[in-house]
Amino acid sequence: MILDTMLTDHQAGRDFFALAGNSVFEGYAERSGLFSRFADLWTAHADMMDEAVFPVLAEDAHRSEALARLRDGQRRLRGAIADLARRAADETVANDHWFADFHRLKQEYEQQTELEQTLVVRMIQEDLSPDQIARMTHAGDRIRTGRGI
Repeated sequence: MILDTMLTDHQAGRDFFALAGNSVFEGYAERSGLFSRFADLWTAHADMMDEAVFPVLAEDAHRSEALARLRDGQRRLRGAIADLARRAADETVANDHWFADFHRLKQEYEQQTELEQTLVVRMIQEDLSPDQIARMTHAGDRIRTGRGI
């Protein structure tokens, strides 16, 4: 079910932040693979939300404002994670203030996932028919499989 996938992604992100935040490494370069895997996961998550979840939720017009806010937040977060992964892979950067950026990203991540868990989960559970949920789930599975996740 799509809700399980969403919540699993959210937990994987929290696990990433715990692992990267507790790492003994001092800079981006040492965390490059970890940041890259997280960026891949979150890109798949964001694509799933954009292409499978939000379109089905948008079938009911009263959600347009909340969905626009969620979509904008998801796009900003996706960009920030991709930027962090790109910078982590750049071995020419010694430290690049990663710790401050990492904590800003963590806060942005928590805000976005909290919105998804309070708004999207509630919308799916309370407002959608089983057929809509199934459509969303199948589309999300196809998107993630296509991205190797």
